[in-house]
Amino acid sequence: MLKTVWVLLLIGIGLPAMASVPAPSVPPARVAVLVTLHQLHTTTPGYSFDALGRAIEQLQPDVLCVELQPDDLKRRPTEPTKQEYPAVIYPLIDRHHYRVYALEPAEPVYGEILKPYIQAGQDFSVGKPEQAEAFSRYSDGVYAGLQSYWTSPARVNDEVTDAVLRAKHELQQAMVGEGERVGWERWNHHFLDVILTAAKENPGKRIVVTVGAEHGYWLRGQLARAAGVRLLDASVLLGSAAPQQAPLRN
Repeated sequence: MLKTVWVLLLIGIGLPAMASVPAPSVPPARVAVLVTLHQLHTTTPGYSFDALGRAIEQLQPDVLCVELQPDDLKRRPTEPTKQEYPAVIYPLIDRHHYRVYALEPAEPVYGEILKPYIQAGQDFSVGKPEQAEAFSRYSDGVYAGLQSYWTSPARVNDEVTDAVLRAKHELQQAMVGEGERVGWERWNHHFLDVILTAAKENPGKRIVVTVGAEHGYWLRGQLARAAGVRLLDASVLLGSAAPQQAPLRN
């Protein structure tokens, strides 16, 4: 009986020490947002399709999150707008065998988010045609200026570009109204949820997010504050020529 009590005491003494051992830390996924220009790659010499391909390989991803619906990854349809996928990204997936996540939702969520968002834009065009025309001219001017500025992949992904496109969307939401704001937020939040899922499933891996340029500022702002993620500054990793560029974001 005495021996049994002694053993139990030893076990009891050991339990607190065992309980105090910290769990192994999980390394965060490293995420770089690399924005793309869709069909504008063909008219932006500093960020051509070839330059995009080199940029993706320079970032050395283990995982890609791509601006496509899940079924697109299987069917690989013709992309009249997102021309970077058949031209660059699908061949890289085949060559490097990246793990790939589709950022866009499948139906019916795809339509549930986009239909009211598109309708808000149409209502703005019909209800306020003069404002809509003014905003269209402004948007054309924004892209004319940016295309002149975009002399390298780093510049397309830097804070200057993010600031310009952030301002564009703030004006767009103020002019078009609540439907524009809600739709933009919901669409980007879906992208963010997919990225965070990829980060959770790939701890310590490098994830490259390929997404249209207008989403860059929004995703970087959210990912900079997200748990389980270390946000990398793509403009720095790609070798920005601008001396005032920020260091890697942790």
